[in-house]
Amino acid sequence: MNKDRTMEIDVREQGSCHLVVCRGRMDVDASGPFKERIGRLCASGVTRLVVDLSDVDFLDSSGLGALVACLRKAREKHGDIKLAGLRPEVKSIFEITRVSRLFQICADAAEAASSFSKE
Repeated sequence: MNKDRTMEIDVREQGSCHLVVCRGRMDVDASGPFKERIGRLCASGVTRLVVDLSDVDFLDSSGLGALVACLRKAREKHGDIKLAGLRPEVKSIFEITRVSRLFQICADAAEAASSFSKE
């Protein structure tokens, strides 16, 4: 993947939650726009989110921080963010930093979305 590729973010409603599909690198350049997009969703009342990271091949500390900040914002509004489709190289960052303890991590977006309907 091209290191200069900007992260793309697509949002769509999926059942009882919204699916946020990210593609590219979740790095210092992408973390600000990601937080802004999720912040706007939370402000509009959308607080049950599945973030699909299956097409994210790089995540740095700023990307990790953006995800945690968004999780906090969603939980302040009594919502949640669940992660889906983490590649091994991305999942290891969550495990090493123990941020994996904060999120429910699912194999894929369908599993994460269905877990909201069980709550």
